[in-house]
Amino acid sequence: MIPKISRGSNPAGLVKYLFGKGRHNEHANQHLVACSDDLLESFDFDGRPGESYERIGARFDRRYHVRERKDDPFPRDRRGKHNPGRDHGKDRVWHCSLSIKAGHGILTDEQWDMIVRDYLKRMNILPAGGGSGVTWLAVRHGLSRNGNDHVHVMVQLATDDGWLDTFNDMKGAQQSCRGMERERPEFVELDKSNTRSQVRYRYGEWRRWAEWKARDDYDGPLPWTSLDRSERVRRIAAVAAETMPKQHVGRIVEACAKASKSEDEFIRRVRREGFSIDPRLRKGVSRGSFDSPCQVVGYRITWRSADGWTERFNATDLGSDMRLKELRDGWTHDARSEALAVQEWRASMENRPPFLADGMERKTANLSTHDMERLIDEAFHVAMDMRRAGGDPDAYDKAVRDGLRVFDRLSERYGLEEGFSAEMSEEEFPTVGIEDGIRNGNQGNPRSS
Repeated sequence: MIPKISRGSNPAGLVKYLFGKGRHNEHANQHLVACSDDLLESFDFDGRPGESYERIGARFDRRYHVRERKDDPFPRDRRGKHNPGRDHGKDRVWHCSLSIKAGHGILTDEQWDMIVRDYLKRMNILPAGGGSGVTWLAVRHGLSRNGNDHVHVMVQLATDDGWLDTFNDMKGAQQSCRGMERERPEFVELDKSNTRSQVRYRYGEWRRWAEWKARDDYDGPLPWTSLDRSERVRRIAAVAAETMPKQHVGRIVEACAKASKSEDEFIRRVRREGFSIDPRLRKGVSRGSFDSPCQVVGYRITWRSADGWTERFNATDLGSDMRLKELRDGWTHDARSEALAVQEWRASMENRPPFLADGMERKTANLSTHDMERLIDEAFHVAMDMRRAGGDPDAYDKAVRDGLRVFDRLSERYGLEEGFSAEMSEEEFPTVGIEDGIRNGNQGNPRSS
């Protein structure tokens, strides 16, 4: 988590900014996620301001005005370089944004509520046992322009008992964030691929941000709304693939690990998905002396985007349960599988085709849920391309040929028992039959159509 601290003296102006459109119209779905009890009346149940920004700012400043009447200036006022005009209460508003690095996940409002309260306690702003005496609020927006899930925390440094001590708060903020990353379950969960419902929520919000980002970055001659749907979807998908590779890679590698019965099968499944996987050898072991899986203590996944951008992830980057030591607990261990693992690691290191051309992953009975999702997705796009061809015979024939090539590739990749041939003539394979077969759910041998 990344903290960024600033200070100011205009609470109404800061509240207006937090609930406004932002400097670049990037703010979306601005709403309160947590606040002190004395500010609850200023907001509606949906987290939107229920009063004017000026009234909220005045309510936020009530404890400061008590300090002002007691002629108790913020200690920062005594430092001339920070306040040459000796203005009373200068920098009394403490503002900190907490953000999660783009691509590392998205939290819920409830999670941010607990995180903010924990953070303020670690910063000695809120008492450890809770209680009142401090005025504060936390506002959340949609993802930032850079794709960060984030929240803004605003604190009145004047309290019932005096002033909050913010000396060396930059260092304290870093220490607090690092501590929460190690200890809080929300951040531990972000470090691994999560395929439960929470991921679907994160993916949905991140996908909406990708749509906004694609539209905001578009600078073509035609307006965004004039582009056809397929072109918009292509641009959105490009932004999505380029901005969240860690979660994308983590989910696929986890699916490969769960579907594999042995280490060599895992290596082949990962490579089949288009990733490079390289072993991390034990210290003192070279490529020439590598002859046993026990000499491999980890692995690294290399992901490449369509335009050549490369990112590399160690096993621990994908989650503590994705370490090779953890994965091996669920795999078969015998002389044959260990010998095959050595050969597959060598083939991967040397960028050669898999050593075993007909492994367990190429058996139809061993198709995983992820494999079936890929097959269904490809078949759906083939059917949609044929439907869009409409009444144009040439376009329809081209869609059929392209679809057959897709099925050929799938047959080769997944070892399907019945393949398809893009070279078949129309007499051998009537083009009308394939769409009927897909429409009727017949995904067996289309020659029977």
